[in-house]
Amino acid sequence: MMPENRNIICEDDNLPIVIPKRILVLAGHPDDELVSCGGTILKYQQLGSEIYIVVATPGLGGYAKEKNKNKVVERREAELKHVTEELKWSLIELDYLDMEITREKISRITNVIRDYRPHVILMPHYSDFHRVHRNLSLIAREAIYHCSTGKAYGGHERNWTPLGVYYYESPSCKFQYIEGSVFVVVDIKTTWEQKKEIFNHIYVSQKLVLERVLEWAEDTAILRGNEINSTYAEAYIPETAYTPLKILLI
Repeated sequence: MMPENRNIICEDDNLPIVIPKRILVLAGHPDDELVSCGGTILKYQQLGSEIYIVVATPGLGGYAKEKNKNKVVERREAELKHVTEELKWSLIELDYLDMEITREKISRITNVIRDYRPHVILMPHYSDFHRVHRNLSLIAREAIYHCSTGKAYGGHERNWTPLGVYYYESPSCKFQYIEGSVFVVVDIKTTWEQKKEIFNHIYVSQKLVLERVLEWAEDTAILRGNEINSTYAEAYIPETAYTPLKILLI
């Protein structure tokens, strides 16, 4: 029998979407996943993708008033679980108190990727001003290298190469300051309001700490939307070293 023809011809502006079965999002703190790429996550979940959120630290610095310091971890933990349970995202918490780059962290994230076998990975950029985001990105880059090319850290017969790795934009890593960027812009006009609603009503503890973050997110989403003749969008930079880009987010 002839193999099934899976080729689709693109006609005019009717662009076909390849839906990754599994998307893994690496977040330095609770709420990073929503602030930076929440519209994209919600969009692809509605299209059928399984969403896995890996949160590296509990966000110990996420308080604006000293009196709230001792309760911040408990509150952020409750908010994160509320979001993931309500939206049916799978949550993997690493519970690191810092993100200093160590062999143990590289090994752990390498094996998280091998275990969950994501088709697409979304993660912070390695030039992010925030130390936790920046180090998480550097750790993840090495982990992806080990997954794709070798057997280090228990990788016998467990090689896994994602079909797309993307860096997301954040308040501490605005893409206009990154030279030579190649952007992939995802239309989120159908999920922006849901993203905004979740942030305002679930991540309550961070509204004071990040009082301008939603303003940044909306301004940036409008800017990115204008770039593709839409209302709201999120931008990404693809990482293609050791992971050739085979799934284009749109």
